[in-house]
Amino acid sequence: MKAVLLVGSPKRAGASAVLGEALLERLQARGVETETLRLTGLLDAQEGRARLHGAFLGADLCVLAAPVYADSLPAPAVRALEFLDDDGPAPERPRAFAALVNCGFPEASHTQTCLDACRVFARRTGLRWAGGLGVGQGGVLGEGPLEARGAITASLRKALDLSAHALAAGEDIPEGAVRLAAKPLMPRLLYLAVAELGWLAQAWSRRTFFRLGAKPLQRP
Repeated sequence: MKAVLLVGSPKRAGASAVLGEALLERLQARGVETETLRLTGLLDAQEGRARLHGAFLGADLCVLAAPVYADSLPAPAVRALEFLDDDGPAPERPRAFAALVNCGFPEASHTQTCLDACRVFARRTGLRWAGGLGVGQGGVLGEGPLEARGAITASLRKALDLSAHALAAGEDIPEGAVRLAAKPLMPRLLYLAVAELGWLAQAWSRRTFFRLGAKPLQRP
């Protein structure tokens, strides 16, 4: 069995890459051959388009890992899915499509629209929709392995374990994994406080901390 991971985030080491690579590691441990493609800029050249086309058609399982951007998938992910949708007939052998979608909102429910779009893509391209995981509070994940975050990612890691076990066996992501992935990584108020501190830290580093209330375009 071969699986290809499509990373749809422009960030090379963001939450999407962390989640995707964590799933691939678990698939590899179950004997699945894996490959990773970063979608940002991939379609700009014929070589990249050919690489995406070949990897997609050659995989038994395709997994998209992407964040929510303005209630939708990022442009690189949308472009890739549109390209693959228009790319002609797919092989007749059984193939599956799954998704890992994260968002910066406290609630994982904000990922549902993107997951629905992935489900529609699978149907249009003749792939079996193997399900997807929606993860909230994606800002907590940052860079590095999930294990480095300790107990706060325990439920998420268990969700990935269950998903990898099912996908490697040719099955759909179980509902139990979906529920575990959707569990908050930390209490909502604590997450909002940490997020606020993150915004303030960025403002300080960009020398705009004391101008956050500025309204330069407001008429007198």
